[in-house]
Amino acid sequence: MPPTLVTNDVEQAGKFAAEHGPVIYKTFRGLPRDEDGHTGAIWAQRVDPESFDDSLAVTAHLFQAEIPKTGDVRVTVVGRRVFAQQIAAPDGALDWRRGDWGQLLHAPITVPTPIEAALHSYLSAFGLVFGCFDFALTGDGREPDDWVFIECNPNGQWGWLPDAGDITTAFADILSTSTEGGGAR
Repeated sequence: MPPTLVTNDVEQAGKFAAEHGPVIYKTFRGLPRDEDGHTGAIWAQRVDPESFDDSLAVTAHLFQAEIPKTGDVRVTVVGRRVFAQQIAAPDGALDWRRGDWGQLLHAPITVPTPIEAALHSYLSAFGLVFGCFDFALTGDGREPDDWVFIECNPNGQWGWLPDAGDITTAFADILSTSTEGGGAR
């Protein structure tokens, strides 16, 4: 996991950026609905520490050291099944979520065994059977050290992925087996 700081203190944010720069900023949630009922988002973006001012005190902010990545991977885990897609934005965007999802490039990728074991351990520790994990790759993805954990979203989206049909089947299998034994797990 990259060095990460959650703070609303401008001095701490400045020290973090000086030690770990370049730094990106991520929000904790999307923007509220506008008058037309549409929601917005603020995507991960590079920030200039010179712009830090007292407005940071209003709420907590998440700053993270930028990873010099070669790609991004979304790993969807449903029970013991693991689905992984390398994702690239045609324009090379820092955050692939900000563009046209229909233009994203996907390629299946094999998750190294130690990473897969860590994903199952993570879910087990939280009592979950599902999670969407995001990683930055720093190499070709063959070695565990190439994989930098960014986050797990326990209610992440997956319907747009090329293997959505297989993920749906995995969910159906989990739901049907968890109710056959007398109730959901």
